[in-house]
Amino acid sequence: DVTVRDLYQMNYDPVLRAEDLSQLKKGVTPPDIAVEQELLMKADLISIIYPLWWASFPAILKGYIDKVLAYGFAYEMTAQGIEGKLKNKKVLLFTSMGNSLEQYEQKNLISAFKQIQGDEVFEFCGMSVLNHTFFPQIPESSTHEIQTLLDSTITEFSDLTF
Repeated sequence: DVTVRDLYQMNYDPVLRAEDLSQLKKGVTPPDIAVEQELLMKADLISIIYPLWWASFPAILKGYIDKVLAYGFAYEMTAQGIEGKLKNKKVLLFTSMGNSLEQYEQKNLISAFKQIQGDEVFEFCGMSVLNHTFFPQIPESSTHEIQTLLDSTITEFSDLTF
């Protein structure tokens, strides 16, 4: 089964309001957050597809992460320190970009993106990031070039098993 969550189509509210944070600290999960957390709990594989915005996630996705991967659900403090609670989850990240890979690599940003957007978010929560795929120069790419990228990606991950 596949569940698609298009944050823009959902008109998702990415703002973590003070009342949401207060509720979460009391162990009460607001309904909109609870729905997303339940979907994550049911998922074996989480694919996140997003454009790179100012070297980061777009604001709507960052807000989703802030709200849904909350303390107590995605991670907690233990006697050994912070522990991720979503250990059985696997993640694939797909990032579209405006520049060439070479331009990002010259600044060592590809490894930084993998570290910050993968390890420091999802692996922090105990998930395993299986791969982070980058799609460079998308604004300049033709429909045919984009389709070729997508086809090669589908082929690359078609044998993925859990």
